[in-house]
Amino acid sequence: MVRALSGSLQKIERANKHIADVEARIRALPDSYVATIETNPKAGNEVIKHDLSDANTATNLALMIGDAIHNLKCALDYAWLGTIERFVPSAVTKFTKFPVYPTGGELENALKGLKIDTACPELFRLTICDIKPYDGGNDAIWFVHNLDILDKHKLLIPVVTFAAIEGIELENDRGETARGGTWSTKQVPPYFVPIEKGWHIRNKGKVTVHVDFDRAATTLGLPVVGTLSSHSRVILKVVQHLERL
Repeated sequence: MVRALSGSLQKIERANKHIADVEARIRALPDSYVATIETNPKAGNEVIKHDLSDANTATNLALMIGDAIHNLKCALDYAWLGTIERFVPSAVTKFTKFPVYPTGGELENALKGLKIDTACPELFRLTICDIKPYDGGNDAIWFVHNLDILDKHKLLIPVVTFAAIEGIELENDRGETARGGTWSTKQVPPYFVPIEKGWHIRNKGKVTVHVDFDRAATTLGLPVVGTLSSHSRVILKVVQHLERL
């Protein structure tokens, strides 16, 4: 089990490195936007345009998130395999992986099918009663399980939500000045801010953003960094539980 545990901890450590990289990339997002001033050809008023300087920003972020998710899933698989090798070696196959099921009943039936309830009652109780790797039982495991599957089929593209532009400064022909910003929006960039005719832009402002996961039922609306970090801690505790058997 020492070998399997070591592999699990290394996978969690690697996941945390990816999470730190994701956090750094998100913090740097406001500096990734380029602001330009355009003129509305019909009305003649000025328009501020904020757009990402690199079109691959979202894709690169998604790849980093996918790497973090995959390493957390591997940490669970390694720890489970090592545990089964110790206590129920007859249940080990090339398909052995950490058990995650939609319901507690399905999980219980699967473990009984592998004779874990009789071969190692303590592992059976730990999995059913404490770890609870099913929908509604352990949010972190269910989250990682589903996103790991999703990432095999498409990139985990995060959405930039609640983006706003702050610090806009204007001046009119009479020399009067005004400061302001925009309401938060969920639209994707580029962001356009039309300025009333007769006013001119002195400061184009700066974009502020929050990055959440895209349309997965278990992740909708959850912030990327906080969610990954908290779930990584939960998975570490699961690995430690298995170690202590």
